[in-house]
Amino acid sequence: MSVQLATMTAAPQDAQMTPTSQPSREHAIIGDAEQYCRENGLRLTRGRRQVLRSVAARPAAAKAYDLLESLTTPGHKMMPPVVYRALDFWITHGFIHKIESLNAYVACGHPLHNHGCQLLVCAECGRTLEVCNDRLRRELIATAEENGFAYQRVVLEVYGRCQSCRQTAPGAPRQPML
Repeated sequence: MSVQLATMTAAPQDAQMTPTSQPSREHAIIGDAEQYCRENGLRLTRGRRQVLRSVAARPAAAKAYDLLESLTTPGHKMMPPVVYRALDFWITHGFIHKIESLNAYVACGHPLHNHGCQLLVCAECGRTLEVCNDRLRRELIATAEENGFAYQRVVLEVYGRCQSCRQTAPGAPRQPML
């Protein structure tokens, strides 16, 4: 079984990904976005760039209004429609994932990869790990089709405790964030 782990930096499709520092992760995602927009004739507006950079800089999922607050600076108020339009743009183009159950957003670990990945969300710290288990994705699609369901997209979120939280406080979980 081939399972890819993504920590928000692009790598060859068959490689396992390893954690990187936030600045290099953010830089890689922005670089991929610039190239993608250039190659596809898309506008990389200031608002789109700022929203993507803000999401990519976070180790955990962010809600839209947290992004709005972080992007508002003295003399420049970011408006909610700008943030929501930018989020929609990046979701459409595969650079950001929406964690549906939290109504929050995380940067994609490999935005130029064909999607259908699963999200492992730490219920304590909110860190999100993107894993790509193609066999699981195919099984979910086949199950939908076998039941006469027209597949559009798969969003699978798995909640638990990340390795760091388990090492910090082994045993019983602390109060979940959910």
